Amino acid sequence: MRSSTHTLSRSLPIALAALALTTAQAGAQTTFSIDAKGPTFLAPSCGVGAPIFPDDILGVCHGSGQPAPGVLPTPRVVIPAGPGGLGLAPLGTFYDVDALSYAADGPALPGMPRGSVWFSLRRESTALPTPFPPSAATELGIAEGAADLFIDVGLLPGPLAPALGGNTLAVDANGVPSPGVLGYPSLGLIEPHGVCLPGFDPGDNLDALDIANTPVPALGPVLFSIGNLAPCAGFGAIGGLRPGAILGASGGLGGPFVWAPPGLLGLDLAGAVTDDLDALAVFENGVAGFQPSPGPYAWAPFAPFDMVLFSVSNGSAVIGAPDSVFGIPIQAGDILIPPVPGGLSPFPGIFIAAENLGLVTGRFFPVVGDDIDGLDVLRQPLSDCNGNGQEDALDIAVGLEQDCNGNGIPDRCEFTQSTYCPTGTTSNGCNPSISGTGVPSASLSCAYQIDVANVDGQRAGILFYGINGPIASPWACGGSMLCVKAPTQRTGGQTSGGTLNNCDGTLTLDFNNYMATHPLAIGQPLFAGENFYFQGWFRDPPCGKATTHLSDALRFSLAP
Repeated sequence: MRSSTHTLSRSLPIALAALALTTAQAGAQTTFSIDAKGPTFLAPSCGVGAPIFPDDILGVCHGSGQPAPGVLPTPRVVIPAGPGGLGLAPLGTFYDVDALSYAADGPALPGMPRGSVWFSLRRESTALPTPFPPSAATELGIAEGAADLFIDVGLLPGPLAPALGGNTLAVDANGVPSPGVLGYPSLGLIEPHGVCLPGFDPGDNLDALDIANTPVPALGPVLFSIGNLAPCAGFGAIGGLRPGAILGASGGLGGPFVWAPPGLLGLDLAGAVTDDLDALAVFENGVAGFQPSPGPYAWAPFAPFDMVLFSVSNGSAVIGAPDSVFGIPIQAGDILIPPVPGGLSPFPGIFIAAENLGLVTGRFFPVVGDDIDGLDVLRQPLSDCNGNGQEDALDIAVGLEQDCNGNGIPDRCEFTQSTYCPTGTTSNGCNPSISGTGVPSASLSCAYQIDVANVDGQRAGILFYGINGPIASPWACGGSMLCVKAPTQRTGGQTSGGTLNNCDGTLTLDFNNYMATHPLAIGQPLFAGENFYFQGWFRDPPCGKATTHLSDALRFSLAP
């Protein structure tokens, strides 16, 4: 690890604007850091405009503080590196923060929901193919995975020896994971990235991560580690601080302190500054200082031990050493725990072997294994619009939810629809009813079919709509009503089909296709959130003066 002095001044206004440095500072938001190789390094931060450094803790530039669909602005500085923040450096000097935790992660317990383990990967990683794309393999395959966030697709309780597993994309760096989609929830970073070569990279690498989906309780300090600033180079100590240690921030003008030295983590056993802690998830038990857990799950909430999960970077001396749980070679994609007392070695134990996350290791391939860069464990999903207890991205990946516009959000969460107005009864005793299936989309990328069922058979009819709201005006015998406020737009005439004098007729329309082929229709140009009001009309000759009948009505809003 090296420090570097830059001619640009570190921004004192950022430090002054930062909130008081407690674990509550991060609040319910996603925070992260980037390395010094990508284009967001030295880019103006959101709001303040001062340059971003690899030792600043960044947040999403969005009102919620959480990833949001589409392309977002450059991230904002949440915790500055210098005075009033991490206390890492005097003005003019920057380092690299490569692991982060507010000491309130998880904790990881048996029976975790699928998608609870979040991680990012170093730009040189490749990952294994998985049946749940987009995934680490697909994104890294197009050089767009180094700043993305991935989740597991289901894990048994740890410790987990090597076994084939998988992952799926949860948050995209720039909001556009692949061609032909609207965009996943974004961090405001830049893609695509390049290979590990000295100098500039056209894309960012996310280097540290903490996802707070509920306000963070003040159980401990802000914890982090320092890492390898120079791409592809070795690392060293900074002012006596080792990259294998977990550091804590005081929040004042003083420098950071050592919260957990490398030796208690099973690191640097080959000599001082030989290992680099590269990712971190901590659940602090509420007792000051670090109390190493004697094994998995002894960190249960408010037990006398702290949960510390971490990974190490490639190049660390501990890579290839036997772990203390299984006695197998440690890899950079493994999620580790401190050494288990009385275990098979004095080195860290494997809690989740990398293969369970769909990652490549040198245990089975003659390659340098994938390298976890950022890590977090969530007990509650970050996004769960259907309330089933697991991430929406995973529901989409495994087919439990539809996402026909490819933006990472279940279709059912992106629009509203409901029926209103009475349907009445036709002279033939039919009660026509209207419904919508699919997604009405402003992008016209998805099908949305509107059907009026239970129509009298073999009747001429149409579907019509308006955008100015509902009304309720009596229409004809049988109690049907006009429910769409003028002006209205008629769609093409059609025949209900079915059998004469039966109620098996249907009127139907693909709304998205109709709007795509009628650019001058009412409601154009379309926009997300726009409201539409639809109703069916058809002939009913015996029905008095009107000789027609109307269905009930459907209102809906447009998804993106």
